[in-house]
Amino acid sequence: MKHRSATLCVAFVLSAVAALSGCSSDGDPVSFAPKESAKPGETKVASDVRMPTNPRTWDPQRTLADGTRVVHVDLKGPKSGFTGRVWAWVPKQYDRPEYKNSAFPVLMALPGAVGYPTNYFFSKEFRLQERIGEAADKGESLPFIVIMPVLNANKDTYYDGSDIPGQPKMGTWISDDVPDLVRENFRTYADPKGWGFFGSSSGGYVGMKMVLQYPERFSVAIAGGPDAAPDSPLWNGHPKEKQENSPAWLAEQLIKKSGGASGPSNSPSSSAKADAKAGPKPNNSPAPSAATGPTTGYKVSISFLMGTKEPKAEVAALDKLRQEITKGPIETKVTSFEGGHDGYKYTDTLFNGDLKWMSDRMRGPVAAK
Repeated sequence: MKHRSATLCVAFVLSAVAALSGCSSDGDPVSFAPKESAKPGETKVASDVRMPTNPRTWDPQRTLADGTRVVHVDLKGPKSGFTGRVWAWVPKQYDRPEYKNSAFPVLMALPGAVGYPTNYFFSKEFRLQERIGEAADKGESLPFIVIMPVLNANKDTYYDGSDIPGQPKMGTWISDDVPDLVRENFRTYADPKGWGFFGSSSGGYVGMKMVLQYPERFSVAIAGGPDAAPDSPLWNGHPKEKQENSPAWLAEQLIKKSGGASGPSNSPSSSAKADAKAGPKPNNSPAPSAATGPTTGYKVSISFLMGTKEPKAEVAALDKLRQEITKGPIETKVTSFEGGHDGYKYTDTLFNGDLKWMSDRMRGPVAAK
């Protein structure tokens, strides 16, 4: 599902123009360093709250109506060696006095293959930040810090969010370098329940893969139209490494390590056979985990956003994967919508209940008493 739809190509063009047009009209550079040190006798920071360690200066990208700003910085990944741009947005609650010692949850928004050399989720066309802010005000979402990194190393090839032998280490870029940058600049939780993903197309695949591969770091992924297996052409000649970056293989390892049930999960509301014939029907149906939960380890949650006009064979493959992995520590659900493979539709669907579902499984900021 990493093909380039016309809708996503339009988004790519718009965001690329915005990214390359400079930011002089959006104000001075921004730093998220604490404005003041804690005073004697003040409430201490909780042990699981990571305070910023090395705040950088970020360049403004665009300003929202509430005064918050989308900003960006160029990062040379210390572990991956890859250099790319990362965009960020913090909600208005972040600077309120009652939250100055609290961590905030992080939502990493990943674009599809057309995202390079930018990340279209920062753009005003998607209104991702505005809509998260509005949902938080209504109690329908946590006030997330939104992080939007470049996903691929060039515009011609996708990397499955993996360290493919002989290629830029895009897996390490997403799993280590970008989260380390976030921890350097913002108040975050050490708990994986403070970290989640929302992704479109290949970005959805990478988010799903990350929570299965690193459940000790990330806990929730909302994947819009993801592939069921790695399919970058760069895997040719590397079958072992390809398998070890497959969601099915990663889920199997997680289930084994957790001591979760190994039998088949309860059947979802629609079967792979039915989906292959007609595509998914509009619903919001969870697939319950097996009765026997994990005895050790971490629990992860994955929501699949699927359009009724997605390719039938790919819908069937994803439904098969979902039935195989929904057991023990892995919870899944699927939300269907009218439409096809479309980043705008995935974003719209995110705000039709899935962001609330994610928020219910993650940790929010805690106001001082």
